[in-house]
Amino acid sequence: MRALLGVLITIIVLTGSTLTVLALWGIQPISWTIVWKSGATIGVLCVTVLLVYLFYFLFFKNYHKK
Repeated sequence: MRALLGVLITIIVLTGSTLTVLALWGIQPISWTIVWKSGATIGVLCVTVLLVYLFYFLFFKNYHKK
């Protein structure tokens, strides 16, 4: 789970920084609305995955191994 979260955060940060640098130079390959919508989609997906993992950890993990 840590590796997946690390990869997702790395992709988000690198994509955001690349688009910011390109925007500072006046190069806008895509519109900012697409960037914000994709960022919101990735954020919702990350929150959903974390909630599913939390529910699994709290309710379905077997602590009593025989």
